[in-house]
Amino acid sequence: MPGMSNFERIDSFRGSNFFLSNFFEDEFTVPTLGTVPSSEHAFNALKTRDPNEQEYVLSASSPGEAKRRGRSVTLRDDWDVGGRVRAMQVVLQYKFGSRRMRELLLGTGTAALVEGNSHHDNFWGDCRCGGRRCAAPGVNALGELLMAERAKDGRLR
Repeated sequence: MPGMSNFERIDSFRGSNFFLSNFFEDEFTVPTLGTVPSSEHAFNALKTRDPNEQEYVLSASSPGEAKRRGRSVTLRDDWDVGGRVRAMQVVLQYKFGSRRMRELLLGTGTAALVEGNSHHDNFWGDCRCGGRRCAAPGVNALGELLMAERAKDGRLR
């Protein structure tokens, strides 16, 4: 991936780009949570301030289970007014804090990172299901936050 042109686009976080997905399992530490198995675990645990609910999410056996458990926690007061975006920023900061993960992210060069999906997520990604519900391009907040995290490295200035 090094040497990609400015016009390249990664529009699926699968295959060789699976490391960009929140479902990629690679332990890292978030200071307020401790060691987490994936960014999906961390993100869903950060939805709540309740330590018992955080542990419930973090003990999930898979990222999918962490996501499911995160749907039942008591949301932070600020979750819908910037809290979710700030939580994802924190998660990505620590996920890509190791040399190996940072190099993988930097290996995407200057490609546009788009979390293309077919599960109707037009906030974190860009749904391509073909249905009316997703006719307009998605916000792609995850892709934008990944590109912002990548841009923190001085080599991309």
